[in-house]
Amino acid sequence: MKTCLQCYWRKAALIIIPIVGMWLTAAPGFAQSGISQLLSASSAQNLLSNGGFEVNKPAYWDPSNASAEWSTEQTRTRGFSLKISGAGESSWAQNEAVRAWVGGIPGAGTPEIVVGGWVYTEGVNTAPGSDAEKFQLVFEFFDAAGADVLGAPVVMDLPQDQTSSGAWVELSSLDVGAINLPSERAATSVRISFRKGANATGAAYLEDIFIKKADEGADGWAGDWFNANMDAGDEWYYWWNGMASGGDFPADQPHFMHVTSEQAHSGNNSLKIEANGVNGDETPAISQRVPVTPGEPVLFSFWVKHEGNTDPGDIGTGQNNLGITALWYDNLEGGSAGWGEIGGVDVTYTGTFNDLPAEQLIPLLLQQESSGWTQYAVIAYPKDGAVGVEMRLRYYHQFSGATYWDDVFIGNLVDMIADLADLNLLSNGGFEVNKPAYWDPSNASAEWSTEQTRTRGFSLKISGAGESSWAQNEAVRAWVGGIPGAGTPEIVVGGWVYTEGVNTAPGSDAEKFQLVFEFFDAAGADVLGAPVVMDLPQDQTSSGAWVELSSLDVGAINLPSERAATSVRISFRKGANATGAAYLEDIFIKKADEGADGWAGDWFNANMDAGDEWYYWWNGMASGGDFPADQPHFMHVTSEQAHSGNNSLKIEANGVNGDETPAISQRVPVTPGEPVLFSFWVKHEGNTDPGDIGTGQNNLGITALWYDNLEGGSAGWGEIGGVDVTYTGTFNDLPAEQLIPLLLQQESSGWTQYAVIAYPKDGAVGVEMRLRYYHQFSGATYWDDVFIVSLGGSALTPVSVEETSNESIEIPNGFELEQNYPNPFNPTTTISFKLATAGDVRLDVYNMLGQRVKTLINTQRMSAGSYVSVFDASNLSSGVYLYTLRFDGKVTTRQMILLK
Repeated sequence: MKTCLQCYWRKAALIIIPIVGMWLTAAPGFAQSGISQLLSASSAQNLLSNGGFEVNKPAYWDPSNASAEWSTEQTRTRGFSLKISGAGESSWAQNEAVRAWVGGIPGAGTPEIVVGGWVYTEGVNTAPGSDAEKFQLVFEFFDAAGADVLGAPVVMDLPQDQTSSGAWVELSSLDVGAINLPSERAATSVRISFRKGANATGAAYLEDIFIKKADEGADGWAGDWFNANMDAGDEWYYWWNGMASGGDFPADQPHFMHVTSEQAHSGNNSLKIEANGVNGDETPAISQRVPVTPGEPVLFSFWVKHEGNTDPGDIGTGQNNLGITALWYDNLEGGSAGWGEIGGVDVTYTGTFNDLPAEQLIPLLLQQESSGWTQYAVIAYPKDGAVGVEMRLRYYHQFSGATYWDDVFIGNLVDMIADLADLNLLSNGGFEVNKPAYWDPSNASAEWSTEQTRTRGFSLKISGAGESSWAQNEAVRAWVGGIPGAGTPEIVVGGWVYTEGVNTAPGSDAEKFQLVFEFFDAAGADVLGAPVVMDLPQDQTSSGAWVELSSLDVGAINLPSERAATSVRISFRKGANATGAAYLEDIFIKKADEGADGWAGDWFNANMDAGDEWYYWWNGMASGGDFPADQPHFMHVTSEQAHSGNNSLKIEANGVNGDETPAISQRVPVTPGEPVLFSFWVKHEGNTDPGDIGTGQNNLGITALWYDNLEGGSAGWGEIGGVDVTYTGTFNDLPAEQLIPLLLQQESSGWTQYAVIAYPKDGAVGVEMRLRYYHQFSGATYWDDVFIVSLGGSALTPVSVEETSNESIEIPNGFELEQNYPNPFNPTTTISFKLATAGDVRLDVYNMLGQRVKTLINTQRMSAGSYVSVFDASNLSSGVYLYTLRFDGKVTTRQMILLK
């Protein structure tokens, strides 16, 4: 099982990722770690705490108070410096400068080391007489027990001989004495403090801290500090070879890297990386280390925009490349706990990668906006032994110009799949809509009933006072364009009916119950000139059994020459003066002469048991009227079992079956090149050979079927291919290297989740999902929480929220969604809302067709307060849009106008 990244990174292809427990056994190196409980929706969001670079704080540096600022006023190597000023004491501190690459600075055999940094002063007091009047840079070295290795801190006073330095000045520990660590006492952590005494005045700035050897020719350790330039945002750091060991940047550093407001994909900030001339090295921006679960795939995603490359036509070739590294760890500590790196994978702009079995990595989508921002995403499996991962954003050695990175995302895919159900394209994936598929009632007395059924499940009931009816407006739906005319033998239509307490000897249609078939051509004209009307038996008050109604009882049906019936309307109706109740089931169509050639089609939902927007089919489903005897399965919505809500879809084998029965979803739209996630939960019971499930035809599975239109019915079938995937991962018409196993999600209740990700086939604009028994699967199954989600658009876009200062929050009485501003807008607008209490929040934008066009926020336990979110409609057309705020089960909606 291998995936060619170069083949599928930029073009539509079919890639399947099953979440099936048994499939894991066929994948070497994948640990099946048992039952994985679904995490909360909050943990299914971005595992990175600052993936949008919006946190206004430098990584690993902590201020003592508000007068310790992360400043852009004075900088030595672009970006930021640490500023201290104001009245009273003020400081910045980094408590563990030796963070990740090594466990510490070794003792015996280590040559003298030199530490320091570059400082700038403005308006400071001169000739300080005590530490309380000074600005100082301090280094403290601690062993594993927390004891000071040197016995005292290394303290360097900033220059205060004049009020302002006027330039950046180097401070070095050489000015205060040699640093030699005692024999056999490693410094496992180093604390760096930049501090202002209580009585000092003015402002001081710190940048470019360094560590190096006093004797550059000597052997020994010279490490690196992280975020030595103070430019990385909270929980990020970056590194290049010799980053902090010379103190000679910016001259020799390969890149500048800092948080910026120059560009942003969402929010206010992004991370800017810019080549410093012609570089011969790389500079990765490194995220915080986040936890992973063995065997559960991880999704990495980011948005990037580049400008100023000297050879833009060559981008993606060789070292003129961008990319990421997913780096796995055996611990989550870093620092004095040790580095713990156990391998990773580099993925470039063009999808090449290193040191990873192909079956463990799959690219998802490339989504590009007119603004130049492009999204990349990749799924990778943790390496054996990994408990943590970090994500590295990187220039390769010859990439020039500037790039901006934003909305960086790491998420557990299994948890995301559960969370993405909110974006379900199916309108009834949970089988909760209390209405039969494709049948519409006239009023409340037309019921979808379980009181009387012929083939288990439901029937259509009409009763009550006045007129009542059920109607299916297009019984010829999908498989063919219609019923052909010339050369068609006589066809027979009908159904099975049951009556209770009806009036007898009706004298007019107003007193009758009737089953009616009408045949229309493409222009909407009645092909036969009149409907085919069959009266229900009303010779006695109750039939006491199911009775067959047939068009043979009212006359032959022959369609005129050259006039196909492109649609058929079926009505089950009660006259205004009829009384009692009648039930309809098992409608059929067949040939009058079974030995003749010609067309005999199938109606869909002939048993009325499929829930809204679903139908099912088996070979000869409606052409004989002889079910239930010959139908391979019973299939109906039920409340016997449910994974969530009240209902599920039950499929049950009718004896030993030799055929299959797919339950078929509505057809939903897809976007070329954007992957589609198919997911469902299933539970089975009563299989006659449970130990053999998954072998041969004793199997369950799905089909993803692609279409070149969204119409069906008279517009034509339009099926252009698909893929069948069984319980055990076997499939048809798909190269084996395109299938990658994921993780089984199984609950103690017996419900199991399966999912596949597939790219639309070329030419596809729609897809349906088929739930299926294979030919020898016996017993009953229950299917629930079926969903289809497009992984393009907003599905993989992390939440972007700007939170106002806690000092000025006005807690509202409830939750309030404010009018967007500006309105009308083009192309961006700000949406504000307030929360009185913490709770689950979702903010969506819809068009006037009710289609979701963007999810701006989807998170749990958002704190009380005031929030704003920016909506960018660059890719949308002018018009009226709705934005909806959902908060703890309550919903409010407003309108906004995009005017281009």
